[in-house]
Amino acid sequence: CYLVPSRALIAQVTDAVAKWRLGDGLRGFQIVNVPLPAETPLPERAIYVLTQERLQATLGAHPEFAADVIIADEAQGLADGVRGVLLQDVIDRLIAKRPSAQVVFAGPNIRDPGVFATVFGLDDLRHVRTRSPAVLQNLIVVNTRSPLRKLVVERATPEGRQPLGEVEVGRSLPSVKERLIRVAERFGRSKPSIVYANRPSDAEQVALGLAEVSPDDAGEDPRIAELVAQVKMAHHDRYDLARFHYGRIPALFRRGVEAAFADGDIKFLVTTSTLIQGVNFPAANLFVCNPKRGQTEPLAPSEFWNLAGRAGRLGREFQGNVFLIDYDEWDSRPADQGNEIDVQSALARTLSGNMSAVVDCALEANPQRETDAAVDVEAALSRLLNDLGSGRIGTTLDRCGVAQSDRERILAALEVARGRIKLPTPVLGKSPTVSPVRQQRLADYLEAEVSGGGRKRLEELLPRHPRDPLAYRNLCEVFRVCHEQLMSLPPSRVHLRMAAIAGKWLRGQPVLAIIDENVTRSPGQAIASVIRNTLKDIEEDIRFRYFRLTICYLAVFGHVLATTGNEEYARNLPALPSYLEVGASDPTMVSFVGLGLSRVVARVLTERAADKDMDEARALAWLRSQDLDAVLGSGLMRADVDRALANAGAA
Repeated sequence: CYLVPSRALIAQVTDAVAKWRLGDGLRGFQIVNVPLPAETPLPERAIYVLTQERLQATLGAHPEFAADVIIADEAQGLADGVRGVLLQDVIDRLIAKRPSAQVVFAGPNIRDPGVFATVFGLDDLRHVRTRSPAVLQNLIVVNTRSPLRKLVVERATPEGRQPLGEVEVGRSLPSVKERLIRVAERFGRSKPSIVYANRPSDAEQVALGLAEVSPDDAGEDPRIAELVAQVKMAHHDRYDLARFHYGRIPALFRRGVEAAFADGDIKFLVTTSTLIQGVNFPAANLFVCNPKRGQTEPLAPSEFWNLAGRAGRLGREFQGNVFLIDYDEWDSRPADQGNEIDVQSALARTLSGNMSAVVDCALEANPQRETDAAVDVEAALSRLLNDLGSGRIGTTLDRCGVAQSDRERILAALEVARGRIKLPTPVLGKSPTVSPVRQQRLADYLEAEVSGGGRKRLEELLPRHPRDPLAYRNLCEVFRVCHEQLMSLPPSRVHLRMAAIAGKWLRGQPVLAIIDENVTRSPGQAIASVIRNTLKDIEEDIRFRYFRLTICYLAVFGHVLATTGNEEYARNLPALPSYLEVGASDPTMVSFVGLGLSRVVARVLTERAADKDMDEARALAWLRSQDLDAVLGSGLMRADVDRALANAGAA
């Protein structure tokens, strides 16, 4: 089970694993990179490449799932708030299922790898540091604030600054975006260069600015022309793809952009924090100006150095250049600090620094509106209550270093919370990041509605398969209940809009259809903003927030159905979370995505295929029998299929 921190890495790691599998003679192993619903049997021998969310869904659908080898890539992600708590939880569950499993933690510049032995109770942990040669990074400070409208350039060394010269710029550069554009254009046009922007909207503006001021070396490059045409076809004819990169770009086009950049067809790649999570395409130059995650949070030193590592291409250059624009004005000075990472699990950090909030959360009978700040606390409480129910609470508190005085407080509060919670531990454990208090409130509500409203009300609350004519109506009700009972949101119409987006997404419809509907609903709003917000709706809300909520809803509702004498309904609940994550519900399209195809290509092939009920084996056989040039008519799409077929060829 190979755990990766983001969806952007799944295809990259899948490709690498497929090549490794060929060389190591593991041809009988299937690669699985999507959550498997309960009705899909687990393959006998498989290599799973999953995010912690996809693994959580698989564990919920298949309680028997276990792994012989567990690899956690970018393992410093244990510190990342609620996702870190979830990562720790799923690894703990895998180790508990198979204590003999080999566990591998991989991460950059971790100061004390022994932290993983403490967090997971491992007796035999061996530290291995890579011996691969590194590329030298030159830190170059560019000061744009000269009253003479010059760029003052210095090299930063441990001994101090070394002047390199001055460059006429002929204009003032008041904004971060203008500085990035002009400095990158002046020093980065000769070799592939990455420009770091804080937000997707900034990335688009910087990319458009660079396109305006840079000579068009590519001209009518057919590769770039096809990439742009495919993006417009799949998303919107006014989608302005101008050499920018961020995580919400669909996988097919992200891979196309990255490949064109690696080959030198694209000179500037403007990126957000996607790069920090391991997407692998280094450049000769990196340009940064007061870098942040989003709008306000400065990059931590470890994140900065991880980003800086993209400057320099091993095998092509001996060194890379990191341009620090107006470094003395940054909100923080990450380049002045070491690049080693101190890893503390998010669970341990919450218990050590916010124990009172966890205790208060446990004692609270009626939780208030769910906020980003509260989610971390509630995730910690959920983990502790699950451990209390399974008899592991002492072990968890020991591993988190909880002092005796705090231990007594939290155990007393947990007993109070447990007294209010009637849901069994296995049900609660399916949603380890949702407060058990909220889960119980949902259970009480659903039980009252089913008992008081009879079969009619039961069927209103029942999620239906996305192809069912009543799917949208019922999805609206499911989302409304989740908003009110799990998130404590006041009544609004947001659930109607999100259900409309989710409905199209679940049925495999193109993103273009979702964008067009949002354009109609947002008259007067800039098209770039609508597109950006729609992609955010899909990636952050549909594929994360509602994925998380529907896992909880189905687990609790299934329990309520079983305890109220409605087992036949519980046995036929649709795999809604899996469909939300994949963006498809037809078995054939799900199978194509499971083979490693992008959703865009999977949708095109599904429309062509007569059989919409193929499993992966039949879908693979169908692919191999087709004249793919006639079916696809696109080199970019054909390359996506060829990659998936090459990966499957080792199975």
